[in-house]
Formats: sequence, structure tokens, C-alpha cells
Amino acid sequence: MRIRVSTKAELYEQRKQQHIERGYRIEDERPIPVNGLCSFIALREEPESDSVDALVAEALGGRPR
Repeated sequence: MRIRVSTKAELYEQRKQQHIERGYRIEDERPIPVNGLCSFIALREEPESDSVDALVAEALGGRPR
């Protein structure tokens, strides 16, 4: 899952650390404020068993494709 996180400049490092602690990898950092906001992309690889297809198949009693 990939999300772009935009935050006030003064909260940038705190928000980045929160995402790292939650298991996200940080990419495409933009620490220089534009209109008072900084941003980064937080990326977390989902295990195959957590994919929607696998969960639906499990719920239906089948195997993922």
C-alpha cells in the first residue's frame, strides 16, 4: 500500500517517525515546505495472504488464484 502524507512543516519529522514505527518505508521525501506543507510517500508491502483476492478466497472456502 502506498500513501502520500502531507503535513504541516513543524510536524514533518514526527509524522515520518510515526509511519516508520508502523512498518512503512519512506520514499519521495519533500521536506522543504510549499505553502506551509511538507510531504512524503509511505510504502508498506502487504503480505500475499493479506491481499483482497486471498481474503475473499479464504472466506469462500477456496484457495487464492
